[in-house]
Amino acid sequence: MGSQAPKQQKQPLHLVFFPFLTRSHMIPMLETARIAAERGVRVTLVTTPANAHLVHPTVDHTNSRPASPHQPHMDLRLIPYPSAEFGLPNGCENFATLPDPGLVPNFYAALFSLRGALDNLLRDLRPVDALVSDAIHVWTTALATEHGIPRLIFQVTGLFPLCVENDTYLHQPYESVSSRSEPFSIPGFPHPVKLTRATMSEAFNSLYMLGLLRESELNSYGVIVNSFYALEPDYAEHYYKVAPRKVFLVGPVELAGAHLTVAEKKEERTATGRDASLRWLDDREEDSVVYVSFGTLCEFSEEQLRELALGLEASGHPFVWVLRVEGEKWMPEGYEERIAGRGLVVRGWAPQAEILAHRAVGGFVIHCGWNSVMEGVCAGVALATWPRRFEQFETEKLLVDVLKIATPVWEGFKSVVDEEKVLVPAEAVAKAVKWLVGGGEEVAAMRRRVRELAEMGRQAVAEGGSSYEDVSRLIEGLMLCREGREKSRE
Repeated sequence: MGSQAPKQQKQPLHLVFFPFLTRSHMIPMLETARIAAERGVRVTLVTTPANAHLVHPTVDHTNSRPASPHQPHMDLRLIPYPSAEFGLPNGCENFATLPDPGLVPNFYAALFSLRGALDNLLRDLRPVDALVSDAIHVWTTALATEHGIPRLIFQVTGLFPLCVENDTYLHQPYESVSSRSEPFSIPGFPHPVKLTRATMSEAFNSLYMLGLLRESELNSYGVIVNSFYALEPDYAEHYYKVAPRKVFLVGPVELAGAHLTVAEKKEERTATGRDASLRWLDDREEDSVVYVSFGTLCEFSEEQLRELALGLEASGHPFVWVLRVEGEKWMPEGYEERIAGRGLVVRGWAPQAEILAHRAVGGFVIHCGWNSVMEGVCAGVALATWPRRFEQFETEKLLVDVLKIATPVWEGFKSVVDEEKVLVPAEAVAKAVKWLVGGGEEVAAMRRRVRELAEMGRQAVAEGGSSYEDVSRLIEGLMLCREGREKSRE
């Protein structure tokens, strides 16, 4: 009897992840890459030298611990960023570090020039099974096609704002209104939300760019979104119906996959100590504290900062305010002395997810950035919305009008344009804080709804859940693509 040759073992899927160069875009893509690695995918992350420190912790931690039944493998590759060549300060490789808004076009020009470097890297990394890149990198669709591999778009917003922008671009209902403040609705939209031209994402300043985004999306293999079906069921179906394409809802990514074991958490706390803001919260009553944070890219005038500070003080309730502002000219005289013991001002970074999960936190004043939305929902806290830029005004409609887990801080005129922004008075801030933690059946009902959504999010990423299965569907689909390419070469 002749001996049979052993069957060749299938090589793991190899995915290359290329995020947009700012922390808010990088974090959810890194978490998604981690999930893929923990499911047996070989992952290569691509960024630039000045952003490497943002990626290393995820890579090192994921590679340091086994995940059954696979040993995760994540690799980091760096490509040079031509800052000086495009008139940017040396080392300015992250959108959040731009010293002047006038340099935004320079930053995007430098970003688009990375095509050659990424092209060379993809050749060096062969075989590659797919390229996962941020939606902003529209040029990577054609690049992936040249390499004969699928491109997946990574979206850093939820489905709701994607549907708003898709439908508004297609139907242009804003053409029927006479002013930037006049409301309009979108024909055939799942919910009758009202929008204004003043609150439309800055992307609508360039219909050409919107066209590029849509064309890139329709010519890609599919779209990955950090959301889950139970959060946006109507929009999962509507998004596909408006322009059929593969959609993979993989979130909440921060809850998915292998996390620190109890022993590792204890070791980490012993080594680094517990954050001071969490120790401060330990002495507060359940649901009594409001957490206030506006992400890394939102800016306020000195006058608005002063009104915000006075409003938090006037609310009479405990608060944690994360402040990313240099200088204190705007601060009311004697402010920190007056709020001592009741308010905590944190300058710089804070462990947001842990703070929101603390039993003492009952509300979150939020700018409606999608990462913060997902953390707030997963923590099960009621929200007060204060959008500032981008698609945040659209996301506010989802939270307030569709999910009914939030109330607006300000009901007056709103705009994405800094020159049009209206001062939100201290009285409005104080009212929102009192509403969030002051008790009452309305906020209690909202808290129940958001806690139900938090549980649905946990179920979605658990084995057999909707997001877990979407990751499986993505991996299986890309394996079939690989097999098809191999057969075509035979």
